[in-house]
Amino acid sequence: MARMRLLCCTFLLLAALPAALCAGVIVVDPAGGGDFDNIPEAMFHGTADDTVLVLPGFYEVETGISYPWPVLLDADSPVLVSQEGAALTLIFGDGLLTAFEVPDGTFGARAFIAGFQFRLLRTPLDWGYPVGGTVHFTDNIVEACEIGLDVRLGAGLVAGNVIEGPGVCGIQAGHFEGVIEDNEIHGFFDGIMGTGEYTVIQRNHIHDNEISGVAGFDNCVAIDNIVENNGWYGFSISFDAHLTGNVIRGNGTGVDFWGGPHNGFLHGNDIYDNVDFAVHSYRGEIIPDPPDFDATMNWWGTTDGAAIAAEIWDCHDSAWAGVCFVVEPWCASPGCDPTPVQATSWGAIKATYR
Repeated sequence: MARMRLLCCTFLLLAALPAALCAGVIVVDPAGGGDFDNIPEAMFHGTADDTVLVLPGFYEVETGISYPWPVLLDADSPVLVSQEGAALTLIFGDGLLTAFEVPDGTFGARAFIAGFQFRLLRTPLDWGYPVGGTVHFTDNIVEACEIGLDVRLGAGLVAGNVIEGPGVCGIQAGHFEGVIEDNEIHGFFDGIMGTGEYTVIQRNHIHDNEISGVAGFDNCVAIDNIVENNGWYGFSISFDAHLTGNVIRGNGTGVDFWGGPHNGFLHGNDIYDNVDFAVHSYRGEIIPDPPDFDATMNWWGTTDGAAIAAEIWDCHDSAWAGVCFVVEPWCASPGCDPTPVQATSWGAIKATYR
C-alpha cells in the first residue's frame, strides 16, 4: 500500500501542534483507502517525525491481532490525530483493555493524542512510571472508562476534553508537571486524583463526582475552575495549595485542608451553598499555637460575620484543626468585589457565634 505524504498544516487539529512534529502524515482509513486500516499498525510504522491521521470510523481495542492493543508509546512515537474530531472517530473496548500505554522505565516517552472518542476502556492512556516524557491529550471525549486519563509523573498539557464516568477517577494526575485546563470532568468517584506543586488546574468544570472534585493531599495551583455538586468535597487538598478565582459550590464541603506545610492561600474564590462547611481543616495533630492560614478576600455567600463563622471549621472549633483561617477582609459579592466589608475581629466573631 503506497504511503501517503500530506502537508499537516491542511488539517485543523494539527495546526495547534508544534511545527517540528509535522513532518509526514500516515493515513488510517478503516475502509482501506489509506496507508493502513488500523491504528496500532500505523503507530508501529511511524516515527517521531510523523503524524498518524485517522479518518472517521470505529476502531475496536482488542487482542489477538497482528498489531495488538495497547499501543506501546516511547520517545519515537508519532503524533496521533483524527481528521474529523471526536464526534466521528471512536476508539472503544470491552471495559478491560487500555488503548495506549507507556511501559515503566521508558525514557522520554511521547503521547500526542487529539480528537478521539474513547469508550469502555480501562483507560485511554496508562502513563506507567516513565523516565521523563511529554503528554498532549487534547479535544477528546472519554466515556465510561475506569480511569478517564492516567498522566501521573508526566508533563505537558491536558486540555479541552470531556471526561465522563462512571469510573474511579477522571484524571489520575499523580504529580503531573503541566497544565490541566478547559476540561469537563464528571461522574467519577474523584474528578482529579493526585496533584503536585507543578500541577496547574485552570478553567475546568469539575462536577457531580461521588467523592471529590479534586483530591490530592498534595498541593497544586487551581485557578478559575467551577467545582460543584461533588458528594464529599470540592477540593480535598494540602495546606500549601494555591486556590484563586474558583467557584466552589454545592459540594459536601467546599475545601477540606489536610497536612503539609502552610504555604498556601485561598483568595478571590466564591465558596457558598456547600452542605456542611465552606472550609474545613484537619491537621491530624494538636499544635499548641496553630498558624494562621490566609483565606482573605473570598465571597462566602453572605456578608454576615456570624453566618461566615458558621461555615468555617478551624482552630476555634477543635485543637485538631491545626490552623486558624483568617477570612477578613472578605468580598462583598460574587466574583469577589474588591471592596471589603468592615467587620469586628475574626476571633470576636467566632467567640460570639460559639
